[in-house]
Amino acid sequence: MHVGKTIRIASMILVVGIALAACGAPAGPSIQVQDAWARPAMAGAGMAPAGTAEGAMGQGMGAAGTGAVFMQLANEGQEADRLVGGRTEIAQVVEIHETRMEGDVMKMQMLSEGLEIPARGSVRLEPGGYHVMLIGLKQDLAPGDRFELELQFEKSGTMAVEAEVRQP
Repeated sequence: MHVGKTIRIASMILVVGIALAACGAPAGPSIQVQDAWARPAMAGAGMAPAGTAEGAMGQGMGAAGTGAVFMQLANEGQEADRLVGGRTEIAQVVEIHETRMEGDVMKMQMLSEGLEIPARGSVRLEPGGYHVMLIGLKQDLAPGDRFELELQFEKSGTMAVEAEVRQP
């Protein structure tokens, strides 16, 4: 009789332990965005409307300015996710880029498959590394300005963040 009671108590403790462990981290991805900021940038003189001869190159982005947004992406979930794109009212195009050294030359390239944020991990987007590229700025970005940026994740969907413009 004493053994049966001990087994029941041990079973209850095991069930409660499993339930508590499952509550520790979300089963899917759980993305948190921290410290989103952008460098000052100019929209670019000479930006011509799309459809004009001057604007034919790049759909009106021939002389348009570019900007970059940096942040910390943390994933507290048990499944990886991927930052695949974004959108903002202040730029025509938003892309995920990486800057890296190839020999003596610093190169920047778009990450066509996006940027993975590992399960229970984080990725820092910073100058000289990963960043969100704003192409075809529609307005200057001056220190102290703030703007909304929608980040698109493969599994987590769209997440709106506010970025502050500041000097690096």
